[in-house]
Amino acid sequence: MAHWDPRGQVAPHVRRQVASLAAAVDELVVVSTADLDDDGAAFLGRHGRLLRRTNYGYDFFSYKTGLEASRPEDFDEVVVCNDTYVPLVGYGEVFEAMAGRPADFWGLTASQRVHPHVQSFFVAFRPWLVGSQAFRGFWGRMSPVSDRASVIAEYEVGLSRTLTDGGFRFASYYTETDADRALAQRRVAWWTLHRLPPPRRRREWEFLKARSKDPWNPAIALADVALAPSPPRPAGARLPYLKIDTLRYDPYGLGAERLLRLAERRRPEELAGVREYLAATAPLSAARPDTDLRPTPVGVRPLRRLVEYGRAA
Repeated sequence: MAHWDPRGQVAPHVRRQVASLAAAVDELVVVSTADLDDDGAAFLGRHGRLLRRTNYGYDFFSYKTGLEASRPEDFDEVVVCNDTYVPLVGYGEVFEAMAGRPADFWGLTASQRVHPHVQSFFVAFRPWLVGSQAFRGFWGRMSPVSDRASVIAEYEVGLSRTLTDGGFRFASYYTETDADRALAQRRVAWWTLHRLPPPRRRREWEFLKARSKDPWNPAIALADVALAPSPPRPAGARLPYLKIDTLRYDPYGLGAERLLRLAERRRPEELAGVREYLAATAPLSAARPDTDLRPTPVGVRPLRRLVEYGRAA
């Protein structure tokens, strides 16, 4: 598990995640790039093996550090994950649901953006894959990159692409319904209206129309699906988390504050301390220019009610 906190602490939602993971696995290795305070270091050390490293290479280099410091071939399944989300489903339930899935590696969610891939904040690998040349080669060839877009392209998408090119198949815990996909596509169209200049020529209209059909990131486009009243769908299909970046940056402009209030009302135990964490770390968090959106065009403002968070919950 990759950990980082700009204050050098272990936030309440991360403590719950660490405790839940430790209870569900045989060995937990936490690799922290934070300048940990004594309390945070003691907590992580009580729940797993704590490794520390310099903060470079993003979470994938923490994953690499943890794998190299362990014997992954000795386990029935190997998981890499980070602390960038709030779990809403217990890890034991997740592992049980995925135990029988016919896949060589799997994640909590998958995305079609850029290239089909498992989202890298949680990826589990079967033992035969861990011993493969494709798996060993990916981590062995890894070199540090300095920006988030390169991490996504080379590490997150690159991991799934390397493994699928090697003949391996992936699956995801969360399964989208037709209604989920329709809602996500409307939200991508809304996002497109806010990230591109107003079209003035036919060619620009065609470009906007094409971009409005782009694939989506389920962690953003379907965040409120995680808060739907239980039981909304079969076991092993529920969106099992909320991403901290969705709550912090509201990347699609769907109303992150509305989403946070809904989450606090529906899942108060899991969300305890999250609002305080967001406020305390906001001044210390890196800016995300890709989340700067244009004002809503006047003519489409009434359509916001069709896409804003809360419609799926």
